[in-house]
Amino acid sequence: MLDGLETEAEGILVLMPSADDSLSYLYITPSENFSIAEDSLSPFQRNSVNVKGISINAYHRDNKRFYTTPYGNLEYVSSDSSFLATTIANIPENKPDEDLQALFKTIVSGKSASLFINTHKADSLARHSIDTTSAPQWSDLATWMALDLSTPQSLLQWSGVGIVQDSSQALLTLFANTQPVINTLANLAPEDADGLLSISFSDHAVFASNQKKQYPNSASSETLLQTVEEVGVVYKDRNRAILLNTYGGSDLSEFLQENRTAVYEYQGKEVGIVNKLPLLENAFPSLVKDFKITHYTILDNAFVFTESKSFMELILRNINSDRTFDNSSVYSSAKTELAEASSLLFVANNKKLESVISEYLPKSFVQQYNDAKFPDHVVAFQVVADRSFYHLNSFVKRKSTARKRNAVSPLFTVQLDAPLATQPQFVTDHRNDKKEIVVQDVENNLYLISSTGKVVWKKALEGRVQGRIEQIDLYKNGRLQLAFTTNNQFLVLDRNGKEVPPFNKSFSGAALNPLAVFDYENNRNYRFVVTQGTDIKMFNGKGEIVKGFAYIKAESAILYPPKHFKIGSRDYVVFMLTDGSLKILNRTGSTRVSVPEKIEFSENEVYLNNNRFIVTDKTGTLFAVDSKGKITKTRFNLNEDHGIDATSKTLSLMNDNELSIKGNKASLDLGVYTRPRIFYIYDKIYVSVTDIQTQRAYLFDSNAILFPNFPVYSSSPIDLTDLDNDRSIEIVGKFEENSLIVYTIN
Repeated sequence: MLDGLETEAEGILVLMPSADDSLSYLYITPSENFSIAEDSLSPFQRNSVNVKGISINAYHRDNKRFYTTPYGNLEYVSSDSSFLATTIANIPENKPDEDLQALFKTIVSGKSASLFINTHKADSLARHSIDTTSAPQWSDLATWMALDLSTPQSLLQWSGVGIVQDSSQALLTLFANTQPVINTLANLAPEDADGLLSISFSDHAVFASNQKKQYPNSASSETLLQTVEEVGVVYKDRNRAILLNTYGGSDLSEFLQENRTAVYEYQGKEVGIVNKLPLLENAFPSLVKDFKITHYTILDNAFVFTESKSFMELILRNINSDRTFDNSSVYSSAKTELAEASSLLFVANNKKLESVISEYLPKSFVQQYNDAKFPDHVVAFQVVADRSFYHLNSFVKRKSTARKRNAVSPLFTVQLDAPLATQPQFVTDHRNDKKEIVVQDVENNLYLISSTGKVVWKKALEGRVQGRIEQIDLYKNGRLQLAFTTNNQFLVLDRNGKEVPPFNKSFSGAALNPLAVFDYENNRNYRFVVTQGTDIKMFNGKGEIVKGFAYIKAESAILYPPKHFKIGSRDYVVFMLTDGSLKILNRTGSTRVSVPEKIEFSENEVYLNNNRFIVTDKTGTLFAVDSKGKITKTRFNLNEDHGIDATSKTLSLMNDNELSIKGNKASLDLGVYTRPRIFYIYDKIYVSVTDIQTQRAYLFDSNAILFPNFPVYSSSPIDLTDLDNDRSIEIVGKFEENSLIVYTIN
């Protein structure tokens, strides 16, 4: 448009529609240093013309034509000689537009450009760049707008202010005489949502009155919605949800309870079912279109409404696993450019923009936007009401690709054919040293799941797996097998799920304890110990009874699988019995350390800590027995249902809601917690507990400091490992009744 002009000064570019429906421009710049850029091979042809008594210089070359004339110390350039002459002739009588003058005072110096829009005239200008047949008009937004252009790296931003005349029906008048509130609905939308559109107001009654002027048929119930301060629409694929944030929604809650036809619980949250209520589209026609509620849930003072059960449950799963839009790369990238409180806020993944705005803008407009090529960007628009002005902010920005340190995000979920019966645990895939997952459902099917979430195989068993599944290298060739007991069998399976003979041994009578596997010299000459009531059977790697182990009948029932410990060069095999005996034996089953005192054992196993065998009783006293049989008692005054885990150097206790790790303590919310479990990976200690009531898993370091972004959703104790050898930690836990979830920690 300005090709052929040379100037180092700033200028003003005015766009106007011409009488023939074409687009005319007027460019004003200081006369000093202004010149015409000549091309020696194709110079401009110049002549003087008189238009309406004004002397004008006309330039043309090929198909390009423009006109110039000086006035005062300014040079005026236009594509329309008549328009230029009229402008010059009217300068003495011109009365500056008061709104425009006010807006000029708001511009920020140093910006690439500042744009001033008279929206009523801009509607006709828009026809030259987009199909406006059915698109919203500029005048639908405001009366005047002033926008500054910023173009730092990875960002294209227009920001400024808008002015609305009192009589206008522009969109911004919805927020007249209200103040925005801090936007919080992003923490309810799914992390991978396509976009979020929200409005907020400090006084719902004022907003409803403003809305009534533009939507006379709106039927907002002051009683039900008077405490609403933010309304949002979240989009994902072809699904929508309406989110409400309130400062007290008891009336709305009662209304929904009276109108629901059924209710059920999902992941600890109550979900109500209603018969396609039009409540929200009647109350907020400026935002909600053709939305019939079928499901709702209440989260403190927030309400979530959906048109389907599946989308409601997806939202709740994301909330429970802390996988929400405010943690997404889309929202995080946009947030740095946004004010904390917005009257209107729109944030979307640019790749999914069409699905988000298709109900507001025509496809032709969206297509033209897509043609601009903004790959992997976020698009946002924000309005902040401020007395007589409305602050405007719109931008397209490249999404941040930086990974957050200690960020926790779901890696995958796997749905089984029936509810889970055992805790999912990691095992090693000997082919690539990555980890896999084993878990059993209530129909006794055992699953092996790959590191990418694919079910490798499913095998029907006769009974329930007892305790953890052990991995062994039976043939000493690096190929690992799974060894375990069910309630009536001792089994060894290869990686393909096939039984390894002769390890398919059945037992009648009482249920078996979990399998104990000993490898005394770490040479893969295994000893498998199967205990049942008072009976003890030790098998070797060939499936034969080990005749040299004499302790085959306990004095009373065995509580837990025996454990093997090593202190120096000596082996210790330890049994806990229901009569309170702590049996510490040698490899042959003879007594190695005598413990004459009977202990009323708590529901915790025996551990070796600082070369002492430690157990706790039901009064919360810790018994520590050294290799000579000396007992040291420490009264921790723990509750009967306390939990304990220990390694050679680390002791962790869980009592009520207090977790202790190496003497460091952390107080958790009141709940019902599993016993702590200690993990040691890459020279770092991790300790986990799960609150069974709220179905949240916590992870702490050795100083009892909670890791960032925890707890996460899990309804079982978690297992922890490096799943794929990338030095990032993964955890697995029960997700829903019939599914498990794997999270990754950066």
